[in-house]
Amino acid sequence: MASKNQPQPLGAVLSDLVDRYGYRERFDAARAVEAWPILAGEAIAGVTEQVWMRHGTLYVKVRSAPWRQQLQFQRDAWRVRMNEHLGREVVDEVLFR
Repeated sequence: MASKNQPQPLGAVLSDLVDRYGYRERFDAARAVEAWPILAGEAIAGVTEQVWMRHGTLYVKVRSAPWRQQLQFQRDAWRVRMNEHLGREVVDEVLFR
């Protein structure tokens, strides 16, 4: 962080505060959950009921077993896609339930 006398971009100040007060994990989790319907698309988002994240794992509740199995086969690709969208390594694992 720059000297207190130097102006700083608001984004940098907010990011520093999020890190300083320990909210980064919660902030990243919210961003990942929010990104799911965007990345999944309408068809896949339509067969999912609930999305949540805990301790680096993104959980996605799927309505049907065939869809769940198909998505489970692609879980590494979903993890990579999610992290690319978020711009950093946020999701360690994706589990479809």
